[in-house]
Amino acid sequence: MNKLRLKFSKNGPIKFIGHLDVMRYFQKAIRRADIDIKYSEGFSPHQVLSFAQPLSVGATSDGEYLDMTVNSMVSTQDIMYRLNSVMNEGIKILAITELKEGEDKAMTLSYAARYCLQLRKSADFPDWTYKMEEYLKGDHLPAMKKTKSGEKEIDMKQMLFDYTFDHENSSVDMLLSMSSKETLKPALLFEYFYKSLDKEFDTKFLDIHRIDIYKSGEDQKGTYIEPFITDDINKRIYLNG
Repeated sequence: MNKLRLKFSKNGPIKFIGHLDVMRYFQKAIRRADIDIKYSEGFSPHQVLSFAQPLSVGATSDGEYLDMTVNSMVSTQDIMYRLNSVMNEGIKILAITELKEGEDKAMTLSYAARYCLQLRKSADFPDWTYKMEEYLKGDHLPAMKKTKSGEKEIDMKQMLFDYTFDHENSSVDMLLSMSSKETLKPALLFEYFYKSLDKEFDTKFLDIHRIDIYKSGEDQKGTYIEPFITDDINKRIYLNG
């Protein structure tokens, strides 16, 4: 058996398909591509699949990840070709890597996510990047976050690892915490940014594109994050300079 990690993109109208439907979509695509995937045991066998982190409905991405186990294969390139040949427009397999024995699932290893964020014209807020840049300079960015047990107060500043504004194109590149312990969603950050200006935020104002998902590590140079599948563009990033 071979454990594989797939990187895929989700763009275009298919961005309005929710996470559960994306799971079903992949299950059907794997069958159509005739992939020798492993099934669970028991009375109701299902494909052994695990996604890194769900993407919000309406958001696009070039850095989604899926772990799966196959009983046999010719090569990772063959599986990528087979899957892409049956994919509908909007979802594309970008890369596949074989995992080492015992490596944790992408969902468990997820530590941070990078986003490109923009406000749509309907927001009617042309100078928002300058206002938000000032807002993020605060020592604390308090917010109330909904949890399974109710609500709790958080400091979003601790979950905001990095950001770069592009004032000319009215966008911001943000690196946000995204792990099993703490996750900061872009919409929550924008909601409280709007509240700081006594303005009402609507999620329809926000255009979200997830660039990649990262796992963390530590070596002699310090702590770092890196995409699950690295290339010449997406490489290791050291958090301590």
